[in-house]
Amino acid sequence: MNAVNPDILKYLKTQRAGVIALEMTDGSPHAATVHFAHTEDPFIFYFETYREYRKAEPILRNEVTRASFVVGTAETDMKTLQIDGVARHSTDEKLITEVYLAKFPNKKPKRDADPDKFIFFSFTPRWWRFTDWTHPDGKIVISSE
Repeated sequence: MNAVNPDILKYLKTQRAGVIALEMTDGSPHAATVHFAHTEDPFIFYFETYREYRKAEPILRNEVTRASFVVGTAETDMKTLQIDGVARHSTDEKLITEVYLAKFPNKKPKRDADPDKFIFFSFTPRWWRFTDWTHPDGKIVISSE
């Protein structure tokens, strides 16, 4: 996969939510709106969810889960990032604190009060496409291919 374009990284810094679709254990898709944080190198996304939510099921049962993630669903932004990859359960407390909870510090008290109620998971991109319709010369498409 190609290196991540700086325009994509700049765009991600302006965003806080996206839609993740996970392959459930029966093979069906499940999509949900989620808050996200990310690292640039390596290019990985991080999420939190309640252990009892549907999206936690494949994360907890499978070593890896096929997934897709979309950032940029607001028509007014005129930008979108579509990504395919794999999701994994994450128990790395350092990453959870330094990456996810640093972006969403208001979530820390709830997590600290009942840490077993939540799980964290990562999403590693395998393919991505960024489309930006804001350029005067027309839309720009940047892809990992």
